[in-house]
Amino acid sequence: MMQITTHSADETQALGQKLASRLAPGDVIAYFGDLGAGKTAFTRGLAQGLGITDPVTSPTYTIVNEYLSGRLPLFHFDLYRIDSYDDLYAIGFLDYLDRGGIIAAEWSENIEGLEQELAGDSSRTIMKIRIEKTGENERRIKVRGHIICPLCGSNDISRAVVKQTGDTVRICEGCGALWTEPRISADNSTTFAHYMESRGLKPYWNELEGKQYL
Repeated sequence: MMQITTHSADETQALGQKLASRLAPGDVIAYFGDLGAGKTAFTRGLAQGLGITDPVTSPTYTIVNEYLSGRLPLFHFDLYRIDSYDDLYAIGFLDYLDRGGIIAAEWSENIEGLEQELAGDSSRTIMKIRIEKTGENERRIKVRGHIICPLCGSNDISRAVVKQTGDTVRICEGCGALWTEPRISADNSTTFAHYMESRGLKPYWNELEGKQYL
C-alpha cells in the first residue's frame, strides 16, 4: 500500500498524472471516498498523464465519460446510482474492459465484491484508491493493489521462496490461497496448508523467505 497526503487539488491531480505512467490497457482504478473528496481531480491527472487534452468533468449525470485522444482511452464512470450487478451489466460496464483502455470508477464501494469479480483476469491491474478528507484542502490518498486475490478480493498478495523446496510461490494472506504459477487466478490456486502438507512440510509461515508484497 502507498499512502500520500496532498494539500491541494493540483497536488491530487499531479499524483494521478504520475500513476498514469504505470497503467496498461484493461487496467481498472476503483475509487472509494466521500462526495467532494477529489476523485475527479485525480482523474484529471490520469487523463493528463495519458496525453488526453479534452477537459475532464464528473460523469454524475452521464454515468460514463469517454476520453479517446490519449495513448490509451480513459472511461470515467460514476457508479453512485448503480447498486447491483444487473445495473452494472445494463450500462455496459464490463464491455468496456475489452476496449483496450483504462476504467476509472467512482463509488466502486456501491457494488459489493466488484474487485473480486474483476480479478479473474490476472493480466489486469486493479488499483483501489481511497481518498479521505483530512482538512479543507488536505487529502489522504491510499493506493492499494497491483494483484488482487480472485478468491477473496484481498490486496495482501506476497511472493516468497519455500526454504526446503526452492519453489517460488504467491500467497494471499487474506484467505491462504497459493499459486506456484505466475498467473494468479481461481482455477490454478490451492491453499498454503495443502501445498506444505503435500510436500511433507508443516504449514508454518516461517518456512518462507525473501517475501515481498505484490
